[in-house]
Amino acid sequence: MIKAKPIVDKEFWILKEGDEKVGNIQAVPNGYSVTINNMNATFKTLSLIKKQTNISFDTLDLNKDKDNTIYGFDPKCKAYNAMFDVEQHLPLFTKTRKSKSWFAAGWYNVFQHNTWIPMENPKLITLQRYNYEGPFKTSPQRCI
Repeated sequence: MIKAKPIVDKEFWILKEGDEKVGNIQAVPNGYSVTINNMNATFKTLSLIKKQTNISFDTLDLNKDKDNTIYGFDPKCKAYNAMFDVEQHLPLFTKTRKSKSWFAAGWYNVFQHNTWIPMENPKLITLQRYNYEGPFKTSPQRCI
């Protein structure tokens, strides 16, 4: 049996047979396009797909990120556009959907004005301009 795992609610599904990806389902203007092993078919409705194929649909769990953490770090606010910057090893987020200001989730020690200052969720630009240690899950205690 092929399982359809929702990626975008009512718009895009990944089709898997066991642990192997075999295709996808995508919403198109005239219904839904089903692609399995490079073969393509179009259906008017999801119910037709369920009736005419051997595909079972999983439901999209919209509450899976209810704990609001970003790669294990608590941003203490509603976070949008979460991503992990692989180059700098930083969990990043914005505070609104359209924001261009990025913040680093967690606690950091930032070296500003010849002293180490603990900061929670500093702006990314701050970490780019100054030396820092982190991220930490709790407020860092620095021994001088």
